[in-house]
Amino acid sequence: GISRSAKGYCLISVLETMKTYSAEEGLTEEAIVTKLRICRYHHLYLHSSLRNNSSGTSRWGEFGEGGLLWGECNGKSFDWFDGSPIDELLCKVREIYGLDEKTSFRNVTISLEGRPQPLYLGTATQIGVIPTEGIPSLPKMLLPPNCAGLPSMYIRDLLLNPPSFDVASAIQEACRLMCSITCSIPEFTCIPSAKLVKLLESKEVNHIEFCRIKNVLDEIMLMNGNTELSAIQNKLLEPASVVTGLKVDADILIKECRFISKHIGEVISLAGESDQAITSSEYIPKEFFNDMESSWKGRVKRVHAEEEFANVDVAAQALSTAVTEDFLPIIVRVKAVMSSHGSSKGEISYAKEHGAVWFKGRRLTPTVWANTPGEEQIKQLKPAIDSKGRRVGEEWFTTTKVENALARYHEACDNAKCKVLELLRGLSSELQDKINILVFCSTLLIITKALFGHVSEGLRRGWVL
Repeated sequence: GISRSAKGYCLISVLETMKTYSAEEGLTEEAIVTKLRICRYHHLYLHSSLRNNSSGTSRWGEFGEGGLLWGECNGKSFDWFDGSPIDELLCKVREIYGLDEKTSFRNVTISLEGRPQPLYLGTATQIGVIPTEGIPSLPKMLLPPNCAGLPSMYIRDLLLNPPSFDVASAIQEACRLMCSITCSIPEFTCIPSAKLVKLLESKEVNHIEFCRIKNVLDEIMLMNGNTELSAIQNKLLEPASVVTGLKVDADILIKECRFISKHIGEVISLAGESDQAITSSEYIPKEFFNDMESSWKGRVKRVHAEEEFANVDVAAQALSTAVTEDFLPIIVRVKAVMSSHGSSKGEISYAKEHGAVWFKGRRLTPTVWANTPGEEQIKQLKPAIDSKGRRVGEEWFTTTKVENALARYHEACDNAKCKVLELLRGLSSELQDKINILVFCSTLLIITKALFGHVSEGLRRGWVL
């Protein structure tokens, strides 16, 4: 939302996922336009105070005072609003996203005291901070190719909104320390804070994201455990605090990282664990078991769902036995007479569309029943039907025993999958109280990666840092 007062223009930004807001006051018209061009937003609101110029008239248009901002907003979708800018905008956010009226938003406004003014629009455009056709991107020149995305956005924000002297000094000192390190550095896993919060609050964090969160925490602890990296990390706590609006002590940070990482490691299945291999059977296609089990196995440690996992193992063994007893004798019989023209054909196949293991064959009925091997099993065959009770095809067959075993296996897999999802959602709920720490850690690594990238690029180009 944008409003105007005697102090100048004010940009109010609300992040619904983070439940935060900031109000940057005293901005010039160029500064507000610059920020509009680089920020991403879903809804734009203009306060009625913009319509009133210094002469007291209510005209706001292309020419005269406010013309630059009018030109920027004119091609965008926006709505007008009245009243107290911050309170009214927060009310609109609650209304749009269906939030409770009592939902509170944390103020993360950065104080402008002792902080340089934002870059002018013309300057930002000419030096390539704002993407402009025909002008090379400055952030791309300052960072190596592997630092695109979040690290690049942080560098761009630093250029557009220079930090205070204390923060700038901390960043400079961290860069100097980075120039002289002799140890290896972690990969610096970068997760957008908004995505992190949204996934945790909606309880949609999968095991891969939990592993990435654990990587973030482990990398923070890894840096803390190294003398050279620890000094850099301590210097960057203040810049991270400015970005997140959170003040976190170094000792508390490491303590919380250790606790959360350990808790995730106790629930999530990590690489190298061998007690959750996909079921295999000599006569059932591997693809069948892979499709049935790969979506939930290897997500959480087996100890938390031992009963469900064991039921799947038992059901899979029963299915394998049923298939072997009912289908294998027919296969043996078919192979014995395949040499003659127009002979029987048959195989155990996986009907992927139906998630079933059936017998696929033709011309199975013998001309004369003579109690030869496989005849009894052929008599037990019945047409395979889909979930709607319709016959699948002329060549697909099953038996009552196989169908019952298949149903039990599907039920066991469904129960195991539900249990795994329950455990993942439970872990998301348990981490709700740790969101601020996770956001701070994620931001700290993004800043660290951005600065390490800048230093490495500077050294490569021979710059003096």
